[in-house]
Amino acid sequence: MTPAHMELLRRLVLNDERTLNQVMSGSTAGEHLLDDKTNALVRIAGAFASQASGTSLRWAVDGAHAAGAEDDEIVEVFLTIAPIVGAARVNAAAPGLAGALGYELDEF
Repeated sequence: MTPAHMELLRRLVLNDERTLNQVMSGSTAGEHLLDDKTNALVRIAGAFASQASGTSLRWAVDGAHAAGAEDDEIVEVFLTIAPIVGAARVNAAAPGLAGALGYELDEF
């Protein structure tokens, strides 16, 4: 991992507002290791995974097309993450549900 990425993660862990704003606006400094097409396909995966609105999904698809992605590649992204999104959502929600039901995680 590059020192820049290590520092970025450290600042996010510390909830540094400036760093979070940079990440959320897509304007993080430094070298990007993903090419534009891969970056756009990852954004589509994120949109699918977060159950983005139709407008947001359209924005992601348009960006992928502009970066050179084909429709088949976009569909392949969806097919690739489909089994993961279901399991990931369950796993992400489980600790909160356990706490709401009065179970301490160290009991498991």
